[in-house]
Amino acid sequence: MKKIWKKVSFVMMLTFTLMIFVPYTAMADTAQITSTPSLSQDAGGNYTVSSVDDLNKLRKDIDNGIDYSGKTVFLTQDIDISKSTAALNSFTTSNEFNGTFNGNFHTISNYNDAKSGLFAVICKNTIIENVRIDADVVIKDGKEIITTAADLGCLGDYGLIANEGDGTITRCSSTGTITTKDGFGWIAGIVGCNTRQKRNSSIIYPGCVEDCYSNVTFNNQSSGQSKRAGICGYGGKVLDHCYFYGKFTGNYTYQKDGIDVSTCNPIVNLAYYDSNARVMTSEATCAYDKDVVGDAWNERDTSIDPKAYTTEEMQNKDTYTAMGFDFDKTWKIDSSINGGYPYLNSGNIVKQATKVVLDLQVTAADKMYDTSASVAKNLRTTITNINLVPEDNQYNDLIGKYNVKVSYGGNADFSAPTIGETPVKLSGGDFKITYDTNDEYQFVVGKVSVSNARLKDNGAAAPTETEEKQQIENAKKAEDILYSKLASKLGIDKVNDFSWSGDKASREGKEGTIVFSDSDWGVFSSARSGYSGIKPGFYDDWFKSIQTGLQKMKDAGIQAQDVKMTEWEKLVLAITSIGYDPRDIKAYDLLNIISNKAYLKASVQYFTPQYADFALTSYNYIDYVSKDGNHITQSDLEADMHGWAKISPIAADGSIGPVNAVPDMRTMVYQPITAYYDPDAKPGDKYYDVKQAIDYEFNHISNSQTYLGSFYGGYDYNNPWTNAQVYINLGMAHVNIFDKKYIKNGQTILDGALKFYDIEKGTTTFDDSTYDPSQMCRGLDSLVRAYEGRNSIFDCTDVKNSTVPVNNAIAALPDVGKLTSADKDKVDAVEKLYDALSDAQKSSMKQETVGKLTEAEKKVSGSQDETKPIKITNLTKDSSFKLGDDAKVSVKAENNSGKDQDASLLVALYDENGKFINYVCGKQMIKNGDSSILTGIMKLPEEGIYKIKAFIWDSLENMNPLSNVIDVPVQSNK
Repeated sequence: MKKIWKKVSFVMMLTFTLMIFVPYTAMADTAQITSTPSLSQDAGGNYTVSSVDDLNKLRKDIDNGIDYSGKTVFLTQDIDISKSTAALNSFTTSNEFNGTFNGNFHTISNYNDAKSGLFAVICKNTIIENVRIDADVVIKDGKEIITTAADLGCLGDYGLIANEGDGTITRCSSTGTITTKDGFGWIAGIVGCNTRQKRNSSIIYPGCVEDCYSNVTFNNQSSGQSKRAGICGYGGKVLDHCYFYGKFTGNYTYQKDGIDVSTCNPIVNLAYYDSNARVMTSEATCAYDKDVVGDAWNERDTSIDPKAYTTEEMQNKDTYTAMGFDFDKTWKIDSSINGGYPYLNSGNIVKQATKVVLDLQVTAADKMYDTSASVAKNLRTTITNINLVPEDNQYNDLIGKYNVKVSYGGNADFSAPTIGETPVKLSGGDFKITYDTNDEYQFVVGKVSVSNARLKDNGAAAPTETEEKQQIENAKKAEDILYSKLASKLGIDKVNDFSWSGDKASREGKEGTIVFSDSDWGVFSSARSGYSGIKPGFYDDWFKSIQTGLQKMKDAGIQAQDVKMTEWEKLVLAITSIGYDPRDIKAYDLLNIISNKAYLKASVQYFTPQYADFALTSYNYIDYVSKDGNHITQSDLEADMHGWAKISPIAADGSIGPVNAVPDMRTMVYQPITAYYDPDAKPGDKYYDVKQAIDYEFNHISNSQTYLGSFYGGYDYNNPWTNAQVYINLGMAHVNIFDKKYIKNGQTILDGALKFYDIEKGTTTFDDSTYDPSQMCRGLDSLVRAYEGRNSIFDCTDVKNSTVPVNNAIAALPDVGKLTSADKDKVDAVEKLYDALSDAQKSSMKQETVGKLTEAEKKVSGSQDETKPIKITNLTKDSSFKLGDDAKVSVKAENNSGKDQDASLLVALYDENGKFINYVCGKQMIKNGDSSILTGIMKLPEEGIYKIKAFIWDSLENMNPLSNVIDVPVQSNK
């Protein structure tokens, strides 16, 4: 996915929907709605509304996805909302009404819904006709207005008949008052925005308003720039024979360049412009009463103004006939009715033809990919059939009876150059339905579904075994190119001081936003790749910077939950990958943090649970997590695997992608379960559900592979981030990356990956401003590991000379007091592990851990003072000390090592179980053959059971024992 456009809904990660595993089959673009409307029907099959309860039923149906396509709803009587025992419910969604609503010239009075007009969103085939709204609306919060969130031009728009849509509104009227107390979009007497922009489309579809009028008083009490219009806020393609004689009161101007600019318009506030036809919304056949409206006027967006007339002229029939108003059928005028203004002719209800909605099932032709042609030419296909299916099967016989046919004048293209089953997109034209002329039925387009077609493999030869091996070697070289060229971006060129940034948690139990500047992914990736260009000692210095940096952060008062959980998890992975142990961090208990159930639950980071699994299983740390019920266990991890197996077809934002796209945000959701994949698992096996899920996903991955060998994520044909996450999944499952399943047109997975490199020249097209190189390296290394049969990328148990197994081995030794000479082999084995560590690794370990090993060695080997480089003799004045004393321990140290020797006297305090508690240290250089008196003073605790041990190491950093051990008792005060 592109770096600049990695769009995800934040709410999605908090509302993951569990889904039963689905088989790998092509799905229709849109599913049929099987629910039926809840309104009652009359003898003619029309749905009826006669009360507020019925209006609520209608709205609930629409919210539930019942759009009333091809259906007619009749308003059978006037409704006074103020007299209803039931309150009018608002819409809760921006779902569309797609039917016909015929008000039969009835009035809905005391209308008070501040979230929408009679309808929220209407669409192309919608007709709203013959209804009057008498409003008493007070809008306090414009953000609560129901509109289509994806509509760029219609967010926050309100109209008494409809908030927005591209349908037809005809012979409707409105009166009453709309009071606004918050500034937002367009507010209008009929429709807020008479256009609709479909989701995931840049095309704006305009609607139609005809033969409507409004007498609404707009009272703006806000200081915002909300714009009000008598008829329509944002116009559609048709705005004919409408008039306005309402008022604009309150605040209707704002300052622009020192000039008062009006926010009001009596007809339409902003004209729709058709860039193809080069025409805009015309108000030429519309009028308003300038005596009533006064000087409230908008900064004009169109040069085609409505007609302004006096009240006397507005009450004269000739004024309207000159503009083409139809007083034979549509309009009437009478000085004693409607204040002398024209009104709609309720006696001329034209019988409406029954609307028959036809769903279209489109089939396109399969096609073989031709590498000699352009991608665009390969994507172009043809429509082979369009099947007409009435939404209501009672109309099936009408298709033949009225000779109904459909044609399409646009293009059909595969959605992407992926080899396999591929969705087909239609563009550049509309479906046109023709049928025999009749008065009974009108046939309209409903849902359009296009069946997937196949873009077929051209049969090019797969690589030979020798060529496969060369691709693997080239992949390794590509990794080295990234590490060497982009070392600074990866943070592996030098060790920088550890720092952090972000905000603490807002309150206890919440997660903060602090992140580390620790180059964790760069360190992890280069270590796992075995990059040889790392400067000597870099990883050692990096770990020391983490130890000291975290201590500074702790001293600054930063708590564990102030930091994003994923930061802790990535840090554990990085530390483990370089042969160190996160348990040797003194400032914070990293394992406690990343396994803490409360912390994990509170985290809002996208992949907190996935990263926690990677970190806790990277060196089997899960076996050392507290079993107190507050931390996750192996059983919890296993439960996660089964859960992720169920949601694997779902993206991080809850959506199911097309059959030929593998977005990285989705791929990463189920990534952990690939480590549990057994291709030979059978029903009843523990992880058979994982096998099912991964088989589905890997088929999906194969079907998303392009003609280049790369993987399509929904955006680019060869996106490095999309590819990298697929590579990691395939690598963790140890698939055969050269299986024919992953070779398209002769192109392998690595063919797609290596197109960004010139291996011979050692260059890449990537630079510091493009994709994250560490992610690409992890992907490439995952493929290499799968090919070579090595541990997967997050399984660090293959790290050589790690302090993790040494710490584990020392912890597994019995307490020193319980050791006998029979345990010598055990202790010797642990000592051998310890001795294999570097000095830097030894110095990174906690002193109490190393102290336990030292004591164990002494216990099982017996007294061998004469073999020690330095012999110490107790010169302490007191034979024992009491609790609370200042214990002064002095020894004579004789250097028998044969060389001058640095000597660090440690006076160490141990509890009754042999656990290291505290120490003091004094350092001195003793010449060969000389002796020196060394002294250490320690303040003893007031309570407890303790003993003091004195011994010499070469240094605190290296902790190599040089002497025998002297025990000094500590007496109880009792």
